[in-house]
Amino acid sequence: MRLKRYSDINENKMWYKTIPEILEWLESKSSMPWIWLDTETTGLGGPKVQQLTQISGIATKYDFSNGFEELESYDQKIKLDDETKKKFLNKGDTTKKILGFNHYGSGSFKYRNEGDVLDEFFGWLVNYGKCLLVAQNAGFDMNMLAGRSGNGIVNEVFDTKMLIQLYYIPALQKLAETDESAVNKLGEIGVSERDNGLVSSSLSKIGPALGINMTGYHDALTDCRLAMQMYEGMVDFLKLNSELDISKYQAERIKSIRL
Repeated sequence: MRLKRYSDINENKMWYKTIPEILEWLESKSSMPWIWLDTETTGLGGPKVQQLTQISGIATKYDFSNGFEELESYDQKIKLDDETKKKFLNKGDTTKKILGFNHYGSGSFKYRNEGDVLDEFFGWLVNYGKCLLVAQNAGFDMNMLAGRSGNGIVNEVFDTKMLIQLYYIPALQKLAETDESAVNKLGEIGVSERDNGLVSSSLSKIGPALGINMTGYHDALTDCRLAMQMYEGMVDFLKLNSELDISKYQAERIKSIRL
């Protein structure tokens, strides 16, 4: 059976919707469980060359008018395999630095084999049936989970990064035409090379701009909760500014994404 890659699955693209239309779409998904996901890894090279070091998820019930109720969480850290340990001997290898950045070795976790954790995690997801998988920069996490396990990702996936790029930032940009505080907010967020020189869509930048305490950032379970708070803040902002015509700035971002 062919592995179903992330690019093949049903991810909502959200392109060219108005603010009311995207809010309506989000509300339409509130009848199903939302599973917030995040992973930590040994690097950004993808599942063929990097391994998972932490898998976390939070199952939630979504009330579109009042946010999320946490139902259950999953959080496991993973032993380093022999291939990863060999990398430590290579001059200039950054694996140890990345592990420190991701809080690897902290806390009282029992570190387990990657395959066992993956099997358990996908079994945990099955408990929630038809659910919406939610993650910041979802493509990376879904490719790592699928590629390291051989399991297909069959649920619909919602990437909060798309909500940032196509709705939150364009709304700020539209407000900045006449509102100095929006100009300052965009300056606070800054630009990023990963966003092709446009305003950053990183959780590390958007979170503080929304007043979120980022303590513990880059622990996978913490990042699930940070992404959830960020989502709530963005939706509240979009509800307050639903009349804005963001099409100009949305089109600029979509052009950049297509490059």
